[in-house]
Amino acid sequence: MKTVDLNVDLAEGFEFDENLLDIATSANICCGVHAGSQRLALEVLELCEAKGVRPGAHPGYDDRDRMGRQEIEIGTDDQREFVNQMVDQVQVFSGSVAYVKPHGAFYHQSLIEGLIADSLTAVLAQSRVPLMGFPSSRHPEIASRAGVAMIKEGFIDRAYEPDGRLRSRALPGAVLQDEKLICDQALRLAETHDSLCIHGDTPGCVEIALMVRAALEEAGYEVSA
Repeated sequence: MKTVDLNVDLAEGFEFDENLLDIATSANICCGVHAGSQRLALEVLELCEAKGVRPGAHPGYDDRDRMGRQEIEIGTDDQREFVNQMVDQVQVFSGSVAYVKPHGAFYHQSLIEGLIADSLTAVLAQSRVPLMGFPSSRHPEIASRAGVAMIKEGFIDRAYEPDGRLRSRALPGAVLQDEKLICDQALRLAETHDSLCIHGDTPGCVEIALMVRAALEEAGYEVSA
């Protein structure tokens, strides 16, 4: 039987964490910096353990006003401190997470060449857990250089550009809302990806997660981490 993972972004302060944990098989736990709190992160980690959901660390930029989605620039003099900050976020979980998935602008800036991408390599090399990331980018190379496995991720509730990139949230239609489009995209991505993401702040995220899981199972997939 074909297998695919369903991952959700949690511990960001939205109200649907427990509901989503009853549907998803992996949880990207906010480390308490771009949103949420460390206490909330550890509470969600405990819920993951109780419900048998695979936990992952979801480190992001210290920018709560824009929820870590505003790009930043770092120089070579700042890189060591940046890496230490991101490693500290992952270490909140004391080695209890199964992978790292960068959040927001950290994720998107690490897709291409630059100091942010190099910093993600260093974070993974120290954390020693797989990278959940974007296959059509530098992420596979980053995982290889860090000596960790790569979990290929697709986004079922985000629009893709013709070149395979995600559409910027600043543009219309970046977040999908049509149920048929979402299910069709989930089934298409499941053919070539290991894990499919649903954002915990997407309107109707619980209903979307239920609908997508049902569509995957009806298509013959085992939804499992």
